[in-house]
Amino acid sequence: MRSKGLFVIAEKEFMDHIYSRKFLMILSIILIVAIIGMITGSAEYNQQIEDYNENQAEAVDTGGFTGFMGFKPSLMTIFGSVGDLLMSLGAILGIAMGFDLITREKESKSLKILLSHPIYRDEVINGKAIGGISALFVALLVTGLIAVAILLIFGIVPSGDELFPILLFGIAAFLMIFSYFAIALFMSTVSEDSGNSLIYTLIVFIFLSILLPVFVADTTIDIIVGEAPEYPEELMEEFRGSMRAGGGAPGMDRSALENNEAWVQYRAEMQDYWNKRQSVSDFITLLSPTSNFEHITDSLSGGGPDTMRTREGAFTYADTGDETAGPLDILGSLAKNLVALIVVPALFFGLAYVRFMRLDVR
Repeated sequence: MRSKGLFVIAEKEFMDHIYSRKFLMILSIILIVAIIGMITGSAEYNQQIEDYNENQAEAVDTGGFTGFMGFKPSLMTIFGSVGDLLMSLGAILGIAMGFDLITREKESKSLKILLSHPIYRDEVINGKAIGGISALFVALLVTGLIAVAILLIFGIVPSGDELFPILLFGIAAFLMIFSYFAIALFMSTVSEDSGNSLIYTLIVFIFLSILLPVFVADTTIDIIVGEAPEYPEELMEEFRGSMRAGGGAPGMDRSALENNEAWVQYRAEMQDYWNKRQSVSDFITLLSPTSNFEHITDSLSGGGPDTMRTREGAFTYADTGDETAGPLDILGSLAKNLVALIVVPALFFGLAYVRFMRLDVR
């Protein structure tokens, strides 16, 4: 029969995090930045709503086109600005909470004493993880409640359709922070001291959040995918001949191009080439928790690439007159990013678990 060690360790770790200076300091910074971001975003959102209402009223009076402001501003744009701040500060919070969970016990020689008690090793590592996750959840919960309170102060009440995107934003933020917590926990199990654990974790953080997005740049993907197909030489000759004769470019004659076998083949090769580039870019991006969180935030706030195709099934929270996408449509569009945010922390926690179970404590 299992002992109560898991709950005891989890409770102790949770209380240690809640009352630790580094946790309170980083959480205070996050709250201050989030409050400022929410206040600024709420003020801008109210101004955009006023402009939108004035534009709609003018369109009704004149019967003209509403222009850009014909799209109702999205409440998620407020959370989008806060999400940009969470990508860095939230990751730092997760790293700060996890980088010394095991090394601290090693350095103080308390790990050997702890394992000498009638307690299972998996209860130690699981208890520490549960305590850290619980503290992260409390931190985000407090931040979320303050964010909602600021919205209400500014007279902004989320509609029923906006509650799910807000909840999804919070889940994505939690998974992103938990990812770096799991990475830091793994580094804490493989390092001999907290200093090395922090350095290793920061290296991984810089690679995943900064270097990896740069890795998907055009010049780097060219090395993986190769060069783009060359334009058919026979079409180039026709083009040069047409230009020398003072005529127009053959590309202007769509019917002739559609019946040209070289052009059809070239267009198919180019389509395959860009599909490969996009697939490589998407795969590499999925490895970065910050990139996944950024994509989810941009999509929910209306800044992502999918938000411009409401009629084709993508989602925006603008009032375009079309039926907005439901929760299942949103989840379907962001499924791969959400799965990646679950797989990354699960992988590193699994590695930390295996490493700790085999750890030689002397």
